[in-house]
Amino acid sequence: MVFNTLAEALTSIQALESANTSINIIDIDHNIIYESARKDHKQNLRPDDHNKIDNGFYRSRNAAFGILFIDNWVTAVTTIPILIADKPYSLEFRQFIRKNIHYSPESRNFEDLSIHQIKEMAITDSLTKLYNRRYIDERLPIDMQSSFELDQPLSVLFIDIDYFKRINDQNGHMAGDQVLQKLALLLQKQLRRGSGWVARYGGDEILICLPGSGKKIAKSVANRLREAIENCTFHYKGKELIVTCSIGIQTIFKDSGVANVSELIAMADKNLYRAKNEGRNRVCSL
Repeated sequence: MVFNTLAEALTSIQALESANTSINIIDIDHNIIYESARKDHKQNLRPDDHNKIDNGFYRSRNAAFGILFIDNWVTAVTTIPILIADKPYSLEFRQFIRKNIHYSPESRNFEDLSIHQIKEMAITDSLTKLYNRRYIDERLPIDMQSSFELDQPLSVLFIDIDYFKRINDQNGHMAGDQVLQKLALLLQKQLRRGSGWVARYGGDEILICLPGSGKKIAKSVANRLREAIENCTFHYKGKELIVTCSIGIQTIFKDSGVANVSELIAMADKNLYRAKNEGRNRVCSL
């Protein structure tokens, strides 16, 4: 990611902060030049913590992912290299997983035995077993940057279940949960391996990222998914539930003028609401 000024960088990244995610900007000497303004995001790193982040437990291109124990919190830390006024910095996402008062920093068991399980906990939605909002926050900026560097398109599908509130109101929230679980399995089966990833954005909203896919392919995928959902039989306690979805598509290129993830999602969300306003159970894109 490249920014002309610090103010421009802050405008883009502050929108990504949430109750579970803080964002810092670190210079090459590990000095914090920006940290989350929220008091509950303040965490104290030991001197060797930044070395652990640098080494990383997991890397994807130039980004690094690690699990650290900071101020009694199990914390997932993702770092992404950025340029501000032609100077290198690191954009650091801290995602708070859970408190763990039993862990001793002197013990190595946490890192040696639990790193994979904790990483999965950090990025997995407990109900649907899809990737979660944390994963979107860490992965989508990486895929955007990678697509731009490779001069390839990136498409996002924003999916919303039609009349989901009605399903919950008429049948109870357990029915809605079962619909979400079955829908998640259906989407994973329908999405071809290696073509992209699926994540629960929140509630009944699901985001699909298709790196390298242009508008034509994205629309074909969206229509195939919409038809699969429409033709799938959903049941709850012996009662058949009618389930359809609306899908908004947004495709971007490096010259599209889309500067950040929030802007991309907002554009896909706008197309989703066009699909709903035009009658639901349909796909819309610009």
